[in-house]
Amino acid sequence: MRLNHVDGKCDVKTLWTAVQQLVGRKQDTNKVEGITAESLSSHNAAVSTDKAYLSPSIKHTAATADFVYLTDWQVSRILDNLKPTATGLDGLPAWYLRIGAPVFFRPLAFFFNLCVCT
Repeated sequence: MRLNHVDGKCDVKTLWTAVQQLVGRKQDTNKVEGITAESLSSHNAAVSTDKAYLSPSIKHTAATADFVYLTDWQVSRILDNLKPTATGLDGLPAWYLRIGAPVFFRPLAFFFNLCVCT
């Protein structure tokens, strides 16, 4: 099957046949004339762009300039006072967080404050 051009109305199978011809994965096919990486890119951009897209509004609940940061000391105390059953979504047991608190409470406080502010 030799493809001369791909337009916006071709089916997926025809498009993938053209892609396979361009990248040379099918040895028994000829080169597709008129199809370049730029034309495929333009086609993909045209069919994957949402013309009705609206940028989301800024949430009123986002952190403002008066956000109170967690201090290293507060994070250390939180980790030290975890209940034995306080395993989070990451699956780390509470005993691991309590024992490791002196090592990673500073980076944890930094990343938490960074996440909340951005």
